[in-house]
Amino acid sequence: MNLKSIATLFDENKGSNEIVQNLLDTPELMIWYRDLRNDIVWVSKGIAAIYGHTQEEFKEFPNLWFELVHSEDQLMFVNSMNQNELGVVTTLEYRIVQSNGETKWLQNHAHPILDNAGEVVGITGSVYDITEHKNETFRLQKQLKKFEEGLSAYEEAPFDSLVSETNPPKDDTENWELNDKITPFLIDNQLKASLSSELMTAREKKQKMAVLFMDLDRFKVINNTLGYDTGDQLLKEVAQRVKSSLEDMDSIFREYGDEFIVILTDADRQVASTVCKRILEALASPFMIKSYDIFTSVSIGISLFPEDGDTVESLIKHADFAMYQAKKAGKNHFKFYSLNEEDPNFNPLKLGMDLHQAIRKDELILHYQPKVSLHSGKIVGVEALIRWEHPELGLVSPGTFITIAEETGLIIPIGEWVLYTACQQNKRWQQKGFTTTVSVNLSPRQFTQSNLDETVARILLETKLEPQYLELEISENMAGDNERTFTALENLKSLGVRISIDDFGTGYSSLNFLQKFPVDTLKIDRSFVERMQTNEEDKTIVKTIISMAHNLNLNVVAEGIQTKEQLIFLQQHLCDEGQGFFFSKPIQANELEEALLEIQDVVRDFGLSQDVNERMRAEELLRLARKELDETVRLQQGMIYKYKKVNDQFIHTLCDGELLYRIGLVPSQVVGKQLSEFLPEETAKEKLVYYERAWNGEEHVTYEEELNGILYFAALSPIKRGGKVVEVIASCIDITERKQTEKALAESENKYRLIAENMSDLVILFDKQGQGVYASPSHKTVLGYAPEYFEGSSTLNLVHPEDTSIVTRQFADVIKKASTAKVEVRLLHANGEWRLFECTATPVIGENGKVEHIMAVGKDITEKRRAEELLSNSEKLSLVGELAAGVAHEIRNPITAIKGFIQLFQQGMIKEEYFDIILSEFNRIEGIIKEFLSIAKPQEIHLNQVNIPILLQEVVTLIKSEASLNGVELFLDINSEIPSIMCDANQIKQVLINLCKNSIEAMDPNRKGLIKITVQTDKGQLLINVVDNGIGISQERLKRLGEPFYSNKEKGTGLGLMLCFRIIRQHNGSLTFHSKENEGTTSQIRLPVGDGSPAS
Repeated sequence: MNLKSIATLFDENKGSNEIVQNLLDTPELMIWYRDLRNDIVWVSKGIAAIYGHTQEEFKEFPNLWFELVHSEDQLMFVNSMNQNELGVVTTLEYRIVQSNGETKWLQNHAHPILDNAGEVVGITGSVYDITEHKNETFRLQKQLKKFEEGLSAYEEAPFDSLVSETNPPKDDTENWELNDKITPFLIDNQLKASLSSELMTAREKKQKMAVLFMDLDRFKVINNTLGYDTGDQLLKEVAQRVKSSLEDMDSIFREYGDEFIVILTDADRQVASTVCKRILEALASPFMIKSYDIFTSVSIGISLFPEDGDTVESLIKHADFAMYQAKKAGKNHFKFYSLNEEDPNFNPLKLGMDLHQAIRKDELILHYQPKVSLHSGKIVGVEALIRWEHPELGLVSPGTFITIAEETGLIIPIGEWVLYTACQQNKRWQQKGFTTTVSVNLSPRQFTQSNLDETVARILLETKLEPQYLELEISENMAGDNERTFTALENLKSLGVRISIDDFGTGYSSLNFLQKFPVDTLKIDRSFVERMQTNEEDKTIVKTIISMAHNLNLNVVAEGIQTKEQLIFLQQHLCDEGQGFFFSKPIQANELEEALLEIQDVVRDFGLSQDVNERMRAEELLRLARKELDETVRLQQGMIYKYKKVNDQFIHTLCDGELLYRIGLVPSQVVGKQLSEFLPEETAKEKLVYYERAWNGEEHVTYEEELNGILYFAALSPIKRGGKVVEVIASCIDITERKQTEKALAESENKYRLIAENMSDLVILFDKQGQGVYASPSHKTVLGYAPEYFEGSSTLNLVHPEDTSIVTRQFADVIKKASTAKVEVRLLHANGEWRLFECTATPVIGENGKVEHIMAVGKDITEKRRAEELLSNSEKLSLVGELAAGVAHEIRNPITAIKGFIQLFQQGMIKEEYFDIILSEFNRIEGIIKEFLSIAKPQEIHLNQVNIPILLQEVVTLIKSEASLNGVELFLDINSEIPSIMCDANQIKQVLINLCKNSIEAMDPNRKGLIKITVQTDKGQLLINVVDNGIGISQERLKRLGEPFYSNKEKGTGLGLMLCFRIIRQHNGSLTFHSKENEGTTSQIRLPVGDGSPAS
């Protein structure tokens, strides 16, 4: 029945099934059904209520369900439904937006419905409201996030906070925000007053100015979905990020709702573009608010003074208009209100169209600016810089067309062209004998491409350029400290290329970023280099960046070198490389080839002299080497100390290392001190002996010492100059754990030795070839052979010839199956006597998961077995007597009856029926004698492959008539997969018939008798159960089952059960009974599924 018929049935028969109707109307029941063939959706009243709509609305508008799903979860919702239509059961958590704007979290369990052909015709499911659970989870996550942020606050500090002396107060954020010049959320009057003041200043100084009008994208959706509190918090955090992207003299104001206005002083078109890019990059990463990762962006409109207006109103109005143009362009963009009036031919729209054709028409070219070693003067790299030879406008600057390329998406093919052309040119230079590294800048959009590493790898392959000759430059602001950046850089670095951070010092990199990320080079931004001769702060920043980079083992390049003074300053502070017009402006490849020698002479002609340069470099290398040595000593796990003899006293000149701190000391407590000043007096005296020996020139002096619970080993080595000891150096390592291990091992060895020496069991370890590896001392006392006799040799020569094959087979099985095995085996004692041992072999598994050794434990059971045999013989004698008594008891009655009839014959009373009775009594005597003979002389077993289900059917057929006569019903329950086994079919059949007959005889005449025969496999064995509901057997009698009956109170001789036990035992099986009086008995037969070889 489809959904349409279900709906029709309810409409036509309202109230006819009140129970079902009431159930479906229950608000707590939230179920749904979707008919794929008729495109109909039915939801219960509970679902309709939580969505805030009626059932009729869902029926009338099938897409309503999808439309109410939160926009960020719709793709996930569609994917889940697609999985259902493919026949997959799904569970999905998603959000819905109710008709009143409130957001709810739901969990949906969906199941596909199949028709007879296996086609999915519908989907049904249930929905649960998990809003409270989610809110609690988010609350806990928020608390955890705050805790983690508190721990990492200092680690994540931005670099500029390390070099700035004007950081805001950390203990009064609120006061800082109210008094800072770039405070957000000022009222409208303040905006107008501030903008009017800046306009007046710009007119007086004949400066340009820019006004940015920013509107937050998708803010209304965020506000309506997550609530106004979340929206307000988002506005505050957006303002903070924007504020951090501005210079000190710039201002930010909140205009209305989610709109902001920024005033950029002394800013032209280029400065405004740069600031907008920084703002867009700053807002690219998500905002964590109330446990939500919120992604947002801004659209920015820009108006310029004086070209776009000279009043407050006109500049704001035109910036607002440009902002809407940015939104139309796809959001997360910025647009200028006016064209570039400095060039009347400049038309962004036409320029964008021309840029599409530029690659195809070979209008793009590369210029190369060399990077020069400030030590040798050699060219060590070149930076590839793009230029556009426009057929009408001439050479168009990158600052003009790169922005258009970013906005139109053309930056991707252009960037790939630059990368390919630069690699191709570098390969040509290599073929000419000029080996260098080419640097290529990556745009933000390029860097976010998921297949960037594949593109780079393909271009390297196509141009045949080795990866170490390519350097990729990313701006500092692009290198955000996040996992995506780390993954992208790791993927690029794995190719073998070099990574450089461009314009370093202008962005927001943290020290944590530089330590964690695979970066090779820092390029100091040209603005610092240009101003460092006139600005002490910039000079300090340059020196700090160089020092920090060297301490992090990074290469440093200074951009924008234009003067001799800048070159010398950078050389004096050991900057590695330089780049700028002082060496060469960006030039074409052929021009660079011609100017190589001239460029490489600049450092020699205008920089420090070679001698001074070499000396400074050597001093720096020495400083770094010492620093590295100090760090190595300090960070090593052990401890290093040195001492000298001064005025007949040993004074320590060095002491450091992790071990020093673990024993509770610090370097200042040791350096410059004697032993007695930081060690107990007795300990110091003991150590002086070793100190003196080493000072006298003895090599390899060692000692062990314990301080504050830490054990350490020290090795002292004299340092000689001119044959005389001038110093002694000692290296120490922590041996606490080793000593504790040794102690524990010694104690364990002692315990095991005592156990091994006093145990009576044999313990021997074999390798996989059967050679002895270890034998316990008990071999000497138990078998008369020393343990060494068994090590390195096989013990099969001591195994009884009849037991050799089973020992070999069991040993192989333990290795093959990696399982324990037990066997009884006879071993030859040194005195020539055969001793019987019960042996258990256990596999020893190695690290590779395979058997490496076999551990065998043997227990001498010779005397135990002899005692058992004596007891068995005694029991057999008793059993013979019991059998005789039983047989005499059983045949006495038929013989007495026969004797009575003979006496009647003697008296002449002869009737035909008397002969029938006499014959039956003789048959009875014959049966008893046959049972007795079977026990005395068992029949030979004839093994064949037997189908057990067929055998059981035959047993039921044979016993069914007798069962019916006694009012007993038989049942047969056979598992579908019962294997055939090797057995004697007739004997097993005899056992089963005997057990069934016993059950029939044990029935209670007052209730209906039932016998159930079941068969199944269990752990490699065949399990047959004969279960009845008879009178049962007492626990005392259960203990003596299998013995002959001799009590006159019991019927029969019991020889049948004795015979059953013997047959099953000969088949290597077992027969057990479980019974409860007045409830019934279960007879259980277990037979091996293996080869079924009869027991000896």
